[in-house]
Amino acid sequence: MGKLEDVEAEKKVWESDDAWELRRAFMLAHYDDYPKIQLQCLSQLFINVKLLGCEYSESLMQKIQTMGAGIAASKDRTKSGNYVKASVAKKRQAVKPSDLEGASEEAKCPKIEKSPEPANSEAFNERLEQLKSSLAQTPHHLTGEQMIKAATNACMMKWYVKKVNQKVEIHIDRFVAFRHTFSQYCVDVNDCAINALIESILSCNMAVNDDGDEIRFNGVPADECYAKSVERRLLKIKSGIAGGAHNLKGLSTQLESVNMSLIQNAKKLEGWSQQLDLVTADLLIGSRILSSTECTKPAMASIADEMSSQVCQLILEGTINVVNSIKSHSSLEFQV
Repeated sequence: MGKLEDVEAEKKVWESDDAWELRRAFMLAHYDDYPKIQLQCLSQLFINVKLLGCEYSESLMQKIQTMGAGIAASKDRTKSGNYVKASVAKKRQAVKPSDLEGASEEAKCPKIEKSPEPANSEAFNERLEQLKSSLAQTPHHLTGEQMIKAATNACMMKWYVKKVNQKVEIHIDRFVAFRHTFSQYCVDVNDCAINALIESILSCNMAVNDDGDEIRFNGVPADECYAKSVERRLLKIKSGIAGGAHNLKGLSTQLESVNMSLIQNAKKLEGWSQQLDLVTADLLIGSRILSSTECTKPAMASIADEMSSQVCQLILEGTINVVNSIKSHSSLEFQV
């Protein structure tokens, strides 16, 4: 297939002729400069900036401006002329009740814009690859929520979080991408869920399941997305563990590099004994019942180092298997 035919095949069923004419010119101009998936993402960013007025990081805006030089000069206004830039839209005044007087009941109801429905699962899977490419280019100094918002906006996709108590679901368009019930000890469940979803998007192959209701990462159901993300992140710090200290501080440093914090939970039991738990990303990585003589600060610090050393050894062996748990103090545990 030649360059022209390859680019022509990229037209999506939901694209207007005006938008496609611009994106087609952009892709042809840079066809030989970028991998196909990256070029698809950049072309969509170009459309978002030129036609919708979207704004991104300074470096990305400069890149789009440079790549689009000479392409959009005669296309800033489309044939329909109906596009309104985001910067202009923000200045619009809110609609007052009096503005709706005399309007029909249908006109009074706000219309919710929906993202374009893919023609089939294969078409949506292609858009997921664009989402991965867009997310990979999003500045990583942003929060997880800002990253996923920027990436989905660039790909004209919708996303939202549904939370009931400690149960969190994340949807991308009409598909469930993440579902997990966190323990009561997990402080920021939204942040944990979004970070796990971002890691899954960047690390895995994505596809809609046969039933058409979930996005699965490496074939894993949405209910197991969090467990598998934590498992992968533990394996990613293997090289750091190998060259670092095998104690609480060393393990904590490595975990922070993959957006996981290490927490010590000490719970009083009957008498003078206590239970010491080590938890990271709502995963119980160690638990010890301490006798009365072990409940001093120096003794507990030494025991925490010992428990951390055992976890480090487990990571180095590469035999980690994280599964969902029903324990009250964590939602995940190591499978024995």
